[in-house]
Amino acid sequence: MTLKPYARPHVQPEDIDAVCEVLRSQFLTTGPKVPELESVFATLVEAQESVASSNGTTALHLASLALGLKPGDKVIVPALTFLATANAVRMCGADVVFCDVDPATGIMRLEDVKEAHARTGEGVVAIYPVHIGGHCADMKSICDYARAQGWKIVEDACHALGGTNHGAKVGACAYSDMACFSLHATKSFTASEGGMVSTNNPAYAEKMRVLRSHGMTPDPDTGPWAYRMDELGFNYRLTDVQAVLAISQLSRMEDVRQRRAEIASQYRAALSSFSPYVKVVPASGNGEPLLHLFQLAIDFEGLGKDRATVMKALLQRQVGTQVHYIPVSQQPYYEKLYGVQEMPGADSFYKNVLALPYYVGLTDADVRAVIQAVQDICARV
Repeated sequence: MTLKPYARPHVQPEDIDAVCEVLRSQFLTTGPKVPELESVFATLVEAQESVASSNGTTALHLASLALGLKPGDKVIVPALTFLATANAVRMCGADVVFCDVDPATGIMRLEDVKEAHARTGEGVVAIYPVHIGGHCADMKSICDYARAQGWKIVEDACHALGGTNHGAKVGACAYSDMACFSLHATKSFTASEGGMVSTNNPAYAEKMRVLRSHGMTPDPDTGPWAYRMDELGFNYRLTDVQAVLAISQLSRMEDVRQRRAEIASQYRAALSSFSPYVKVVPASGNGEPLLHLFQLAIDFEGLGKDRATVMKALLQRQVGTQVHYIPVSQQPYYEKLYGVQEMPGADSFYKNVLALPYYVGLTDADVRAVIQAVQDICARV
């Protein structure tokens, strides 16, 4: 029996052919495929601009730099997210204001935003809503509130490529200034590693393109070889090899959407009500997702088995699982910086969540095997 990890890239022969073609060309990096990917991606998400970077973290950092975040600024970030969302703010010297999330979905709500705002007072300049597993935050209500406060909005959409939010494509920035994406190997579409930022603000896009390449700009007055650096930048470039892989992967979005929906439907039908201790994490109801994760909420205490025991038992059945995420506010760095904070919604979601294998390469037989393993192991004796 073959191990079924929680995620696996779906690399097809056409992906390999596209990569090999670039490897045979004269450009491996900073060639024509990066701007081609940016054009393809912007069209796909219906944004005016998109900017490629080396990974999702650098995408978030570039967006933060484009906003001009600086020491003394405060940014509201949900406690339930990957480290990178908060870290990108800190990398600019600004402070993170953690807010709680819905204990059922793990997603920031307007009421959580208002509580965090009231708690922190003045100094908030931006908010970074996070879409978890493909399910989206209510960007319309959050946007209305944030705009009334004069805040900038950056969506962490690393899990949500291919979805919609209140009728707009995720990445169209209908309710934000920028949206950041990951093309990591665990995502629905991969560049092996890679990140994208979409925006409808050309000035933001231009600044990010400069900053991803050391802050360099051409200096034609000096000579055709010359460049100048007016501000500190970084080496956050994506390669042509990665870009062409992403282009090839993105061309199959509708096929991927259909297969992931089929797998989710099978899981949902079999696991939604077989046990009072096992529930499917519900949709946020703010749009049509292309799911990145299929997550269960398991009452481990009621089940009489702790999460580590369940994960080990599933692994013995060749079913890999994962947890998304330990609340960032609980990390030692942030507790040292801001003290211990009570985030009951994030704590509750984290306490119960478990992600199942979920990727296009799963066969129906694989899905049945996962379902049977979950039902056997999570049935209270």
